[in-house]
Amino acid sequence: MQNLDQKMTELLSQTTTHTGILIQLNGETIFEKNANRIFPSASLIKLAILNAVIELRPNLKQNIRIDPNRLAGGAGILQLMTRSTWTLQDLLALMISVSDNAASNVIIDHFGMDTINEYLVNHQFEGTRLNRYLMDTNALRTGRDNLTSAVEAVRLLQIALEHSTMVSSWFANQQSRYKLPGNFDELTDQVTVFNKTGEGVQIDHDVARFVYNNNVVDVALLTSKFQRRMDALRLFNQIGQLIFDFVISKP
Repeated sequence: MQNLDQKMTELLSQTTTHTGILIQLNGETIFEKNANRIFPSASLIKLAILNAVIELRPNLKQNIRIDPNRLAGGAGILQLMTRSTWTLQDLLALMISVSDNAASNVIIDHFGMDTINEYLVNHQFEGTRLNRYLMDTNALRTGRDNLTSAVEAVRLLQIALEHSTMVSSWFANQQSRYKLPGNFDELTDQVTVFNKTGEGVQIDHDVARFVYNNNVVDVALLTSKFQRRMDALRLFNQIGQLIFDFVISKP
């Protein structure tokens, strides 16, 4: 554990990128730096949307009609599909597994932005807020953005993975796995990874769970204001590799 701390400290000392990081082993914090620093959340806000909706215990098989004139662009596939009606379960799965922005906005419309933020307040999330729709550039220009921190991103993921096997499968089958798991993904099945990424202009995030034998490592790395994106992505890969090496060394 001390070796991991030393390696993490050395690695982070070499970057000028703004970072917030939290690493927990079996629920206990073993490394953190700027874990409470607030960042634009990018797609990590989808964790809050998911948890707020699941807590309401809605009928996941209910059909929701899509207004094609309100579909957002960016990540996802919904805007490319011809179907006008989707189940809530499908929309949630798309929101997590392919980070579908259009699906996210449909869910926000259906349940209300206030419902998401009430969930966050009721569960004592102090830094995480849903302040705009996904891909709402007009809101961004006025200074309204969605927010979170490393410590709250980890907690949101932990809550999400407790919901059900089905919900966990959306994270296990996450399509964006080039950040924290990027160095070893598809090279080995030793470690199971559940994760959710986020990105924007000079923003890259990943929150993940690494599972090996009876050990669970939860980690969130949030980054911003980097000079070159490849440097930020390399940092994710390096930290992910350190955690991989650490967890497989545990008995």
